[in-house]
Amino acid sequence: MDAPAVSTEDPRWSAIDTEPYGLLIGGRITPSAAGATFPAVSPRDDRVVAQIAEAGAADVDAAVSAARAAVDEGPWGKAKPKDRAGALNRIARLIEVHADELAFLEAIDAGKPVSAVHHSDITMSLDALEFFAGRAIALRGSAAVMPDNAVIHHQIVEPLGVVAEILPWNGPLWTGVQRMAAILAAGNAAIMKPAQLASLSFARLAQILLEADLPPGAVGVLTGPGSTVGEALVEDPRVDLISLTGGIESGARVLAHAASSVKRVSLELGGKNPNIIFADADFDLTAMWTTIGAFSNTGQVCVCGSRALVERPIYERMVEELARRAEAMVVGDPLDPKTELGPVIGRGHAAKVWDYIEIGKKESRLVTGGVPYTDAVRSKGCYIPPTIFADAAPTCRIAREEIFGPVLTVIPFDTLDEAIRISNDTSYGLSSGVFTCDLDKAWTVSRRLKAGQVYVNTWFGPVLEEPAQGYKQSGYGGVGIEKYMQAKNVFFRVGS
Repeated sequence: MDAPAVSTEDPRWSAIDTEPYGLLIGGRITPSAAGATFPAVSPRDDRVVAQIAEAGAADVDAAVSAARAAVDEGPWGKAKPKDRAGALNRIARLIEVHADELAFLEAIDAGKPVSAVHHSDITMSLDALEFFAGRAIALRGSAAVMPDNAVIHHQIVEPLGVVAEILPWNGPLWTGVQRMAAILAAGNAAIMKPAQLASLSFARLAQILLEADLPPGAVGVLTGPGSTVGEALVEDPRVDLISLTGGIESGARVLAHAASSVKRVSLELGGKNPNIIFADADFDLTAMWTTIGAFSNTGQVCVCGSRALVERPIYERMVEELARRAEAMVVGDPLDPKTELGPVIGRGHAAKVWDYIEIGKKESRLVTGGVPYTDAVRSKGCYIPPTIFADAAPTCRIAREEIFGPVLTVIPFDTLDEAIRISNDTSYGLSSGVFTCDLDKAWTVSRRLKAGQVYVNTWFGPVLEEPAQGYKQSGYGGVGIEKYMQAKNVFFRVGS
């Protein structure tokens, strides 16, 4: 559809600071020690919208020192569970107050439609803060009966200490708030490192956190490139855990740098997620969820269903319906409330997606999309139309490699065994889907799929109540609040 337009007189632009956004270190907003900054470039029109402090080695050292002091001898390390819960609830109320501003910054910096930020990202951030506030109070150890009746056992769960969380660019606000909430609920200090491509909303959140009455060092925010900030955090022996959400290449670099110190690492990585559609599925429901699963956030979601495996009897009909729905999606300026899909994150990533589209044209049948926009609004930014390829062989590059854009590859299959074989023939194992009205079939397929999440007759699932670890190269090192904690087993004798 045609791109919506946004007035150039939009008053929300006044929310952006004219001075560079600073770092949060030791309870203060400060410029980088070297005075370096980098530009926040909006993918909506390739325009620089703000300047952000670029942290260096000295800033990492200061942030880690402040975090260590907060948990080792400071008030955060001594905080009671109810105090940690109270801190999270205060942050939630502040985000509610600043929701419009944060949504605007996320839209212009990450390209997410502002209505989607309100509907999902702000909502998920608030849910996470409230959920983990409850978890902070409800954390429990355990006890086991020992072979010797005179020995009593208690397992105590304790915080790890200082956690460095490296965020992705596809959902920096909600992923950052969710991880930060879990880290703090467990009693750790959190050093948050937003992706350089999408740092603006979290840089503003750092300022807002000053109003939450947190002890200095409980939360730090360091913006800048992963090659300097991220690696310095990984190599600092005072950091107890590195947690990263991102691509396999970034995860591999973290593991390599952490190996020498045997530092704890947790990685939530990518996927090439299959969506198996059987002929007996509810056709309209399936088409709706397949479209949502493939193109949400312009295909920039780790669990997007980027491969649709469709049983032969409904194959052509499903391809036509998916194309119709894709063509009806409103692609345009993320500041317009009618926009459904905004631009991809930036020029570099857009070029990668366009390269895959050209590869797909040689490997399979282009059904819809695949052609750059030429109108005045979208031609200036990083906009890519929802693109569908059909008749793809399972060995095609577009069927095997993570594109991370609005590209859906449709593959026909004839038997259940064939569908499972194609689905599992990948180095990834993050999520998957099954659409069928036969619950026995759904259960059989769910058990045989090698993926951490299986969606049956839906797409996307709860990430708070039931976090999932990806199979194979999609995940490593634990999930949820538990990965931020250490279990200690205590045994003591009480009698002879």
